[in-house]
Amino acid sequence: MAGETGESVRPRRSFIPWDDLPVSQETVTGVGTILPVVVLYILIALLPIGFAFWASLHDIHTLNPVWEWAGISNYSAVLELSRFWGSLWRGIIYMVGSTLLQLAVGLWMALVLNRITYGQKLLTAVVFTAYLIPTIIVSLVALRVFDPQGGVFQMMGADWFSLWGGGEAPLGSRTWAMPLLILIGSWKFSVFITIFTLAQLRAIPNRFYEAAKVCGANRWQMFRDITLPRLMGIILVVVLLRSVFMFNKFDIIWQLTQGGPGNATTTLPVLAYKTVYTDQAYGLANAISVVMFLFLLVAAIGYFMVFNPSEEVETTT
Repeated sequence: MAGETGESVRPRRSFIPWDDLPVSQETVTGVGTILPVVVLYILIALLPIGFAFWASLHDIHTLNPVWEWAGISNYSAVLELSRFWGSLWRGIIYMVGSTLLQLAVGLWMALVLNRITYGQKLLTAVVFTAYLIPTIIVSLVALRVFDPQGGVFQMMGADWFSLWGGGEAPLGSRTWAMPLLILIGSWKFSVFITIFTLAQLRAIPNRFYEAAKVCGANRWQMFRDITLPRLMGIILVVVLLRSVFMFNKFDIIWQLTQGGPGNATTTLPVLAYKTVYTDQAYGLANAISVVMFLFLLVAAIGYFMVFNPSEEVETTT
């Protein structure tokens, strides 16, 4: 007791770890904040890319994974493959066609939803639900509606528009397989563009349009001078994102056509998959993947140099 010993109780000094560190508390907090992100990025991005590049330098049989050094011979083999260049061209067609269609449909849906007065939240939720539907469900529905034995769209295309024969499977046609893949994929993924553009539309102040009306501007002039300039930044961003996603798209193509008929819908991801599980060439498949990554990297850098979407977003919001 303090009274018995004659000594007063002194409060103990609390120990703060960073008091004795050569860095400030803000530095420790900042590093601790970004460190999990850096570690996660290394695990999900850098390590897989590094593993794919290292595997591409080896000759690896899928069922007997003994790594034999091959150097750059896999890359030489990739560039000499006629299937590679054909798959690259089909991938570009699929990417460009899907992105343009999704941009047109997604932008149109955003403009319509933004102008609706009654039931806007409910209709927006219904439209956004399409993006939540699993890709396998979309594929199964598409296979059914284009089924030669009673598919609704198959009969419409055959009987109403004479686009294909009555007993012909459109997804098995070299003429229609790729256009239908673009159409089916765009039905699901157009909402991605709608989400971004609708958010940007609702961020535009109403006073801009009110001032334009006072000056006698019509709807087209308001869209051209007010809406479109403020959408250009987000449009450039979503076009880049959708282009990358669609070029890498594998699941819906494989589920609907498996790259057929023949190689009519074989893109680079499908070619890499076939190389692994049909040709049993795991190293060559990784070389295809690395070349595909480099192609996207160069294209993305060129896109940023020409359009610079990040600067556009900063100046128009």
